[in-house]
Order: sequence, then C-alpha cells, then structure tokens
Amino acid sequence: MLAAIALAPDTRDDDLIDRDTPPCRLVSDDLWFSDDPTELERAKALCTGCPLRQACLAGALARREYCGVWGGEIFDRGSMIARKRPRGRPSKATLARDAEIAAARAAAGVA
Repeated sequence: MLAAIALAPDTRDDDLIDRDTPPCRLVSDDLWFSDDPTELERAKALCTGCPLRQACLAGALARREYCGVWGGEIFDRGSMIARKRPRGRPSKATLARDAEIAAARAAAGVA
C-alpha cells in the first residue's frame, strides 16, 4: 500500500497525470475530501488523466459514497454535483452560471 505524500507548493498537477500510479495514491486524502471548492476542482482536474476514472466513478455510485471526489466527480451528501459552492450566499451571477452548467450537463446526458 502506498502512503499519500504532501506535495511541495511548486508541484504542478501535470507532473502527477499520466503515471502508472493513480493521482489519488500520490496526494494526501485531504485534497479529495476538502471543504474548499478550489481544492475539490484541483482534485477533479487530477482525475482527468487517470486510467481508473470510470471504474472509480462506477464504484462510488455503487457504494453510494457520501462525499469526496470520485472518478472526477464531486459527491456531496450522497449526490453528485457539478461544483461545490463556497460558504455564504451565492451571487446572482454564480446562480446563473450554475443553472447554465446544469442545463449543459442535462443536455449531454450527464447526471
């Protein structure tokens, strides 16, 4: 079993993609289960080049994961969401952007 390592601040996400080891085994678990929307987006980006992405997502759906980034998708309270909002009341522009994202995902057949 590989231990997760903390990355140096100058480590680029590109340095982690396209390796034999999935990024989730190289980065601390805190990134995949963060409350910070920026960190969750970084975790999603790390998943894009992972060869296990589809299997990871299928497994998370089968296990009904409650939270975290699985297969490049964010799970929050048992539901898959496009992105996590920061704490506080969202602006009207943010709400409009979220509605556009949701409509595009629905049109593409993505939950």
